[in-house]
Amino acid sequence: MVGLAFFILRGNQNSQPLAAIEVNGAPSLIADQEQVDLGEVKLGQTVKVSFRLTNVGDQPLRFSEQPYIEVVEGC
Repeated sequence: MVGLAFFILRGNQNSQPLAAIEVNGAPSLIADQEQVDLGEVKLGQTVKVSFRLTNVGDQPLRFSEQPYIEVVEGC
């Protein structure tokens, strides 16, 4: 496996926002990293990458289906 992404969404719509509100009237998702360079990874080696996702909108963020994660190999 070339890469493994692990996402954790935290927060409760009844609690204080975890981040400053940047979008009004809708949810908006931002990640703390847009891309990660893992260098060369040997075939069969498992790599774990973590991203912090934050809803910076003023509305609750809900997924209607599982998020799509794309692993891009090489440049």
